Amino acid sequence: MAESLVTVRVPKDMKEKMRKAGINWSEELRKSIERRLAEKDMERSKEELDQLLCSVKPGFNTTLAIKETRRRA
Repeated sequence: MAESLVTVRVPKDMKEKMRKAGINWSEELRKSIERRLAEKDMERSKEELDQLLCSVKPGFNTTLAIKETRRRA
């Protein structure tokens, strides 16, 4: 896996507390970034779904549309 380096600046007193905590901060930050990216993907998906649902005309019958699509395939 190709990796990139990301640098974060923190105050000196925070750095000292981090050192004393004995936590693998690289792993903690990776997990936090992954969670935030997943949240952002969900937000984007929700927005896309909302736009799609707004474009559907009232009275549109989803069941019939699915059956018609399957019949054509």
